Amino acid sequence: MSGAKFELQKEVFEGSKERLHGVVGVTKTSRKKKPSFLCLTGSIERPIRFTIYLVKQTEKGFKRKQEWTLSSLKEANYKAKDSLDFDLLLEKSYHWTATSTEDKDVLFSLIYQITARMHRPPKFINYQPDEEGDSEGASNIPIVAVPKDGQMVDSDEEEFGLTEREEFDLEKVLGRAENAVVNAEAFMEQLAKELSILDGENIHSIMDSETQVNVLMERIDESIVQLEKIESELTDYEDSVVVVQAAVEKIEEENSQMGTASKNQQLLLKELSTLIEALDFSAGSNILNSDLSSKEGIEKAARDANLLKKALDMDEEIHPALQKMHSVVHQRSRLEKIRDKFAKGLTSHLAKLFIHHGNISSVDNVSSINHFRLSPLNLMHNELIVYSDLMIWLKSVEMDCYSSLLQKYTMSTQKVYERNVKALFEEARVRISGNNTPSSRISGSSTDLRIRGKFFGKTRSLANREGDTESQGSGEGSVDSSERQHFYDVLEQLLEGLEPGVNSEEKFITSFFNVDGSSSLNTSSVISPSKSSGSAELRRIMGNLFGSIESELVAFLVHYEKMESSFCMGAMVRLGNHALKSENTSTYIGMIYGSVLVQEKRSFDRLMNSYVQAINDSRLPRKTKPGILPFITEFEDFAVMAESIFGNSARRSDLEKWYVKMLCAMFDAIMRLASDGGKTPGEVIRMENYHRLHANLSQLKVAALDVQKKDAKTKYNEALNGYVTKYFGRPLNKLNEFFEGVQAKVSQGVKESEIGYQMAFSRAELKRVIKEYPAKEVKKGLESLYKKVEKHLSEDESLLQVVWRAMQEEFIVQYKSIESLISRCYPGAKITLEFTIEDILLFFSEIAQSH
Repeated sequence: MSGAKFELQKEVFEGSKERLHGVVGVTKTSRKKKPSFLCLTGSIERPIRFTIYLVKQTEKGFKRKQEWTLSSLKEANYKAKDSLDFDLLLEKSYHWTATSTEDKDVLFSLIYQITARMHRPPKFINYQPDEEGDSEGASNIPIVAVPKDGQMVDSDEEEFGLTEREEFDLEKVLGRAENAVVNAEAFMEQLAKELSILDGENIHSIMDSETQVNVLMERIDESIVQLEKIESELTDYEDSVVVVQAAVEKIEEENSQMGTASKNQQLLLKELSTLIEALDFSAGSNILNSDLSSKEGIEKAARDANLLKKALDMDEEIHPALQKMHSVVHQRSRLEKIRDKFAKGLTSHLAKLFIHHGNISSVDNVSSINHFRLSPLNLMHNELIVYSDLMIWLKSVEMDCYSSLLQKYTMSTQKVYERNVKALFEEARVRISGNNTPSSRISGSSTDLRIRGKFFGKTRSLANREGDTESQGSGEGSVDSSERQHFYDVLEQLLEGLEPGVNSEEKFITSFFNVDGSSSLNTSSVISPSKSSGSAELRRIMGNLFGSIESELVAFLVHYEKMESSFCMGAMVRLGNHALKSENTSTYIGMIYGSVLVQEKRSFDRLMNSYVQAINDSRLPRKTKPGILPFITEFEDFAVMAESIFGNSARRSDLEKWYVKMLCAMFDAIMRLASDGGKTPGEVIRMENYHRLHANLSQLKVAALDVQKKDAKTKYNEALNGYVTKYFGRPLNKLNEFFEGVQAKVSQGVKESEIGYQMAFSRAELKRVIKEYPAKEVKKGLESLYKKVEKHLSEDESLLQVVWRAMQEEFIVQYKSIESLISRCYPGAKITLEFTIEDILLFFSEIAQSH
């Protein structure tokens, strides 16, 4: 440890002018880490200050981690002689384990010796100091004393320090003694003589001051006498004050009792005032005679009714004990009777108004049907809205009367709306048929739509696979585009016509009946029922009033979809647009449109699924060329119609999903039917139909179908190349076989320049094979090939010239390959074919023009 002590002194404490007195290696009791060093140091400069440091050893050297002044040590627990553990209580308790008991003993001995003379030394627990060991351990450390302020100063027992005045006096004495340094004994005798002279002078001075001391003692005795007199007077005053104190305390007690009584009287007055104010109803029974037929009378009745409610709701402000008073009970009973009578009178009055306006509305709203809209009951609403405050009051005090009124209002207006809704849908049927005769108003009449055209005869052949003519249409014809658009226009007008009446009624019910719990009378905006506590109640009321709308709308759409199943697409788009309108969000009409939209989506999915199934069940015609498959052309017509209906609507994603499914089904059907093409090669079926499908998708320009469009293009090119390879073959077959043998020899190691010396591949043999393919015979073979291609292809796609050009290119590739082999294997032989590339181009052109 001496080596570590030296390094610590040099590296850590020498720069700060501190001397290291003791050090012990320690570790935290709860951790197994590299030991640190607990160091006890004292400052070199005076006054001496002692500090405890915790120093950590790192790779770069020693580093101070924590420090405490020795005066901050409150407790030191030595624990046991044979234990390495010890505790120091500084600003908190620290538990350490020493690396050796010797270092631990030295540290405790130093701390004990240094702190022994402090004003407030720390408490040592389980530690018995060793007198000899402690004196030896601290022999070289100056012992210090600590005053109350904690400042370390030198004690009188060790190393006296001289002040400047003392040093000056000492030098002055030594200066008067010239032989002080040479003859110390003579100097000491001189000092002894001077000291004895000073002692004598001090004695004489004390004797001379005896008289003054006696005078001082007499004055002290006089002061004591005066103090006793003052003490006696203070005792008399205290006795008097005790008597006065009793009187003052009695007065204070009486004042306190008077203050308490006054405060109680004020509280009682306040309670009585509150009670009288709460139960006071100035209108009295006059509210029962309110004029409910004028606006002023209604407003006054509403004010009085609210005051009556306030008087009956004052239970929280009245003390429970006061509520048992006979006068309070009597007044509350009187007010409750007035409330009940007024509520019944108001209920009777409003019930008569509901019935009256219900009868008037049945007549007035007939004209609105001719304008193709469900008009709101504005006359009724305008007259009833002034009663809104009274309805809010009635709902809060008499729920039975409120529920009865709500039921009567629903019954009186339900019949009006049911009749008007039915008339509105009948008007829609008349507008669709374009005929205003009575027979045209019969639901399900065959005159509702004029059937003509061709398109949906084909589409229905895709949809009507199960023989359900009732659900999929009659199959006699189709609705043309103008009539389909006319149907959608009428449907759009019908949906727009339903909204004003339903939304207006919803506003009125929300504000008049206070369904959402608010007391606002503002009817300028729709209060969202889904965001209010009364949304379920509002939906129930609206369902009772307009429950027929959903059933009528569903029946209307089902009827026309039976005649033309594709109507579900346009209905779905328009219902989606209306359901997402901002003014219909969270309203009852928006909820109806959303519900019907779900049903139309299911109808659309069934229709599209039937199209896909029809594609999967398709067969090739047996008596004619397959050509363009029926479902390809029908898909073109369907896509044109679907794009005109869906456009950029919110429901377009549904259409695009079915586009993908239909195209996948068509790809699979083309591959399946191509393998069962009979006399027509499968490559031709695939080539023609993929070509047509790619052209159709390119024309549609639907981004979601880009993958299918590229796939169709790839499959078309594969079919074209396959057909050319299979049916064009090798028109110069013997030449091809000859040079295949040449390439085999070259692959075996024979040089191309030495091929002519092989017997089977000599120049003479090559010339013989070439003579078998004169230009005339080549042209004759091409004419025969053209007729075969013409027989395979249909006239629908006009792909004959495309295939013929591909065969021409294939022939030129084979010709160039043969010419290249001749030039490499028979150099200088001047052997060529009997026709050139120009001849080939001429042959293909003449054959194409002749047909």
